[in-house]
Amino acid sequence: MDLITALLAIVGGIAAIFALEIALDYAWFLVQRGWNHKEAGRHDKALANFHRAVELNPKYKWAVASRGHHHHLMERHDEALLDFNRALELDPNCDWCLGNRGETYRLMQRYDEALADFNRAIELNPLNKWEIANRGQLHRLMGQHAEALADFNRALELDPSCPWYFANRGETYKEMQLYNAALADFNRALKLDPNYQWAVANRGETYLLMQRHDEALANLNRALELDSQSARSLGNRGEIYRLMQRYEEALADFNRAIKLLPDHDWLLHHRNLVYQALNQKDLHL
Repeated sequence: MDLITALLAIVGGIAAIFALEIALDYAWFLVQRGWNHKEAGRHDKALANFHRAVELNPKYKWAVASRGHHHHLMERHDEALLDFNRALELDPNCDWCLGNRGETYRLMQRYDEALADFNRAIELNPLNKWEIANRGQLHRLMGQHAEALADFNRALELDPSCPWYFANRGETYKEMQLYNAALADFNRALKLDPNYQWAVANRGETYLLMQRHDEALANLNRALELDSQSARSLGNRGEIYRLMQRYEEALADFNRAIKLLPDHDWLLHHRNLVYQALNQKDLHL
């Protein structure tokens, strides 16, 4: 090899190294820009940036995991799992990747796999309050209320200012029929975030279960101001109206709820109860 050829080879190698460094830096930039697009609600642009970052550097864990997280937000769960699996091949100890894969499994109702991922994520990072709370939510969905309470209590020790933790602990108490404890937690959640629709709706449902219909109605009216398309809130308000013998208003709410959820057995059954009550009322006129 003559001197010129050797120099060209060296220059070519240096250029290749610079090109690789530029590609890696640009992949990092694309991931950051993708997250900015995501925060602004520009989901297609976010996904395009994550795709391009992965193309530039297929071994860049955060690019792969960020794309998985975005697939998860778009409810494209199978694609999210592929990305989280790949990210965890690159870094088996990424607690963020494990937690997000666990949340994807939860949404797919693959609860045992979700629990395994949350357990591993918390083992790697015992102070990860979000994964502790997410595991609490999973325990609640699995009917494991004592375990759910333990996780929500721990999450609230780590962060006593999170309304989501209070509301989910309140929901756990509600399912355990500990209604006063549930109300206390919903109240605390709403003190932190007065416009937290899910907490308002669940407080209304708790009042309904306690047969405190006026307070239930006030809360469900507020919940529907915050989200007029909530079939659950419409159904619960319809049930309150039915119990208060305000049948026309009950029927209107059940009709709206069923338009949103046409095959919901509970809604259909309770609307039939309203029809029966209206028929009985007509017979007595």
